[in-house]
Amino acid sequence: MAKKTKIIIFSSLILFGIILIFLNYMFSEIYSTSGNPIKKVYFKNTFIKAEVVSDQKKIEMGLGGRKDLPEGRGMLFLMPKADYLRFWMKGMQFSIDIIWIEQGRVVGCEKNISPKDERIFTSPTMAGLVLETPAGFCDKYNISVNDAIVIR
Repeated sequence: MAKKTKIIIFSSLILFGIILIFLNYMFSEIYSTSGNPIKKVYFKNTFIKAEVVSDQKKIEMGLGGRKDLPEGRGMLFLMPKADYLRFWMKGMQFSIDIIWIEQGRVVGCEKNISPKDERIFTSPTMAGLVLETPAGFCDKYNISVNDAIVIR
């Protein structure tokens, strides 16, 4: 009887662990560790999982203060309205590409911006979305102006 009880307890603990791992995986695909929702941004031959930010404070902070941005990840800024958008590298610790997006199309791409770059980057046309990716993303996946994007 004691052996059977131990097996049941051990099996229950294993099942509970598997459930926790599954829930952690599911949660990590819906929200980032910062609590931001995650959406997939699809390009012609790839996609990226992007944290979505839309409130002014999170937009201003962006990726500032973070140590890195893993491959296949990004940050998608949903702006209150389409405009000529301005971004800077304040507080950044790693290089990025900035992709300007409007009406489901890439309207510009700033490549390999160093965290030491003090310029202010302005979208080439009005844009309502901005995607920051690890440096080299645009070149690696041949992202260019007029490429279609889909966000899910």
